[in-house]
Amino acid sequence: MSFDPSSAQANLAALNDQTMAIEFASISQRVRKRRLVLYFGRETFSDNTKYLYLSDIARKRNYEVMWCSFSSQLVSSLTARGLPCIDLSQNVDRSIDLLLHAAVAVFSVNPNESLRGAYALNACLAGAKKIQLWHGISVKHLVLELIPHLTLRNSEIRRPFYMASQTDYVLSTSSFFDRYWSGVFGCRNILRAGFPRNEVLLRPIKPFDTIGCEYDMDLDMSLSARRKNVLVLPTWQRGQETYLMTPRFLQTLTAIAQRENINFVLKMHPMYKLVGADTIREGEGFTFIDAGVDVYPLLQRFDALVTDYSSIMFDFLLTGKPVLTLDFSDKPHQNFEPDFSLVPDLPYRHVFTPDTFIEQLGKALYRDELRSERAIMASTIFETDPTQASNQILEFIDQLVDEREASDGEFVVHGRG
Repeated sequence: MSFDPSSAQANLAALNDQTMAIEFASISQRVRKRRLVLYFGRETFSDNTKYLYLSDIARKRNYEVMWCSFSSQLVSSLTARGLPCIDLSQNVDRSIDLLLHAAVAVFSVNPNESLRGAYALNACLAGAKKIQLWHGISVKHLVLELIPHLTLRNSEIRRPFYMASQTDYVLSTSSFFDRYWSGVFGCRNILRAGFPRNEVLLRPIKPFDTIGCEYDMDLDMSLSARRKNVLVLPTWQRGQETYLMTPRFLQTLTAIAQRENINFVLKMHPMYKLVGADTIREGEGFTFIDAGVDVYPLLQRFDALVTDYSSIMFDFLLTGKPVLTLDFSDKPHQNFEPDFSLVPDLPYRHVFTPDTFIEQLGKALYRDELRSERAIMASTIFETDPTQASNQILEFIDQLVDEREASDGEFVVHGRG
């Protein structure tokens, strides 16, 4: 099949052909690999693969590195800074060639999202070693653990499960989570390290860290004011809102901001746009931040985090500052989440209901007694040095690239000469 370079959408649509995918997978498992490591993420430049990629290109190595995206805007931004990247939609034949010959592919979200659901592009990576870093410790049941709750007859559900279950190695920050992550991805190879995105919480900000973290100067002025800064982060809620998505909660925040000299910054999950947000006016002490912004370079500047059950709550523990979470003790948000039994049962968070939010916020900001408990929780869920996450993972990737090159050079001669 030939591709028309002038029609990116048509080219990508053609890559959903499953016969093509079967053939590409077979070719990928046979073709000799290049010393090439590919990094994949969201539409925006964020999460664990962003920080691992930046660490990789900043060091001496003996293989090529490439960031893969479908966003021409992101690719232009990275290219302008001299960072190696490719727009997978621009020259599909080049993209196929690149993916077929990659030794290692690294993901931090479901490959279905990173590859726009293209079966054939996913098949091109069949012969690569695939590492899943994911995007945080979870109190959600994920991927293969969702099978009892969802119907696999729906291809829109089945396809992400299929692509995610091709993982060869999954990152687990603690032995507590090994069995969970193995079950989520159907993967028996556990990679022990921290999350690369957490390094930016514990070291000075580097210039490239701020790519994808562009924000309005008004936000910078707000965070620099002599106020308590509180970050509000609703999680992805599978289409069913929690209290943090309601007008009542947003109105509560604006009232507290004006009365208590507290600065609230609300950032939605990248999978969501806040319905009705235009009815809530930004004002002194209350600011929206775009859902696509990488908030990690900013986390050091907040005095507390408020969430329903976002995974960022666990990363934020590394700052030593308070975490407030919505109380789901009466009943779960969904019939299968949040499930706090998935994490150690330690008193690391201030739990609030709609009626106790103001009281619990005041306690967290001014009468916090959980600092030592948060430190214990952090050391339990992050067993390795969080500042060495990238170094530890990259050492493993070096090994994978070398092993793949060595195996490609192996062959057996039969018969007599």
